[in-house]
Amino acid sequence: MAFLSESEKAALIARINHAESKTRAEIVTVIARRSDSYRYIPMLWAALIALSIPGLYFFWLAFSSSGWLTPAEPFASASWLYPVQVLVFLGLGMIFQIPQARLWMIPRSVRRQRAARHAREQFFLQNLHQTSGRTGVLVFVSVAEHYVEIIVDSAIAEVVDNSLWDQTVQEFIDHVRKGEIALGFENTIEHCRQVLWEHFPAPDGRPDELPNHLIEI
Repeated sequence: MAFLSESEKAALIARINHAESKTRAEIVTVIARRSDSYRYIPMLWAALIALSIPGLYFFWLAFSSSGWLTPAEPFASASWLYPVQVLVFLGLGMIFQIPQARLWMIPRSVRRQRAARHAREQFFLQNLHQTSGRTGVLVFVSVAEHYVEIIVDSAIAEVVDNSLWDQTVQEFIDHVRKGEIALGFENTIEHCRQVLWEHFPAPDGRPDELPNHLIEI
């Protein structure tokens, strides 16, 4: 599934070209469907629920009989527990692999951590750390996590306070939640242009070092 239409991608390329036309900085845009498969957490939940079945059963048995059981009674009546455990584990394991169900089970802090790690991986994979003036700017979006981050290289970080990007990031997140990804990119690139033209001007421009198209992963 494409995140942006061809016309939206063309408009984004034009906007990035314009933003880079009078600055020494390089802007790279990356959008990811999700930042992790999160497969182990759903399976862990399925296993924990399956393993809890015997304990819940014996608790219910003791409660319903006020504790008056013969020594062999609980074990004789619990022969079905193991097959039920297996079926519960397999059934929940399959249900929890549905992407929407899987993400619902992942703590927000874990999703944020995975997305932040993915953003930093992309910063290096897209060679933003190798620009001649250390003026790379990554605009990273992870759709499933509703996560947006702007990462800048050292030369920009030394001049521009990171708080200047916070409002732009929040606006982008709001657009992602509404499905307005193209508009989010448009506003973000415009904000980057304003900041970079002010602090890293290059009136005559310079050759592109990095791609200007949207990178989808």
